[in-house]
Amino acid sequence: MSSSASQTELKRVEDLWFPDATLILRAENSLFRVHSGILAARSSVFQDMIAFPQPTPPAESDGNEMVDGHVVVRLHDLAGEVEVFLRAIFDSSFFMPPRSPVKFQVVIGVMRLAHKYDVQFLFRRALSHLDSIFPVQFTDSLDRYSVYGDADHVQFDGGDLTVDFIAFRAALEVGASWILPTAYYNIARESDFMLKLGANCHLSPQEEKLFLAAQTKFLRAFGSTYRFMKLLPSPECDSSQCEDTISEGHDVLKRWNDDCTDMDPLGPWVFDYVDGSLCDGCEDLARVQHRAAQEVFWDTLPTLFGLPGWDELKELRRRVIEETA
Repeated sequence: MSSSASQTELKRVEDLWFPDATLILRAENSLFRVHSGILAARSSVFQDMIAFPQPTPPAESDGNEMVDGHVVVRLHDLAGEVEVFLRAIFDSSFFMPPRSPVKFQVVIGVMRLAHKYDVQFLFRRALSHLDSIFPVQFTDSLDRYSVYGDADHVQFDGGDLTVDFIAFRAALEVGASWILPTAYYNIARESDFMLKLGANCHLSPQEEKLFLAAQTKFLRAFGSTYRFMKLLPSPECDSSQCEDTISEGHDVLKRWNDDCTDMDPLGPWVFDYVDGSLCDGCEDLARVQHRAAQEVFWDTLPTLFGLPGWDELKELRRRVIEETA
């Protein structure tokens, strides 16, 4: 290793250091030695980069960084993202299609760099992984926001708004606008979103204004989703228990409203939080009305944030993920 890249400063990533390879990449203080032909076959950007004649030794005197007699190619990307991106290329088992378990940060890192370096199959795969977190279909959103929803295969700290912040920033960067409505929703529904995001997730004044304005709309929409409570009990109800259950449901809703913390029109069913149960007639009436009101809200969700409607966003997603497949 040359004096310009001393061993104390730089770290070789062992699993991505192939002794017979000739391309050495550096990201921050991490070094990767990989096969240029494989990388060029996957990435049109690297293909073009490698096509340019490389300096030949002794090149260090020309100001080039050298390692083991090879010129180092400097990448201005985060080392962690370069590592997962290269692993996805050189290890076919590392980044499998959905629903294989994968860490959220891996998905974001692969998505960003696959977009930047034009590795389309990895870009599409990363976006497909995010579908389960940021759905575009109303029925999928019910599973996502249900208290009984299955654990997601994309692993992250549940309830951590940092996930949504990172996702919407990355979505804006790569043009995946269909991710934005649910990412924005997850942030805006939290009354103290600025506190929960913390200092490491800086929102612009325009974004803060956008989320605060959405909260008022969420509160109104939440009230709309429970207007059916006025219809209960159903005309066919013959259960004495329903009156007590409905009364308890009203108490729960009042506590939610008094706390002013619930701005979650797509959130769970209020009767999941009471001890009693409704008769079939009351249950059917309530669920049909509640779901219909939630669907109305879902249909308007993108426009609440000044985004195109779902039809346009779904078409964009289809073009990116399906047409280029």
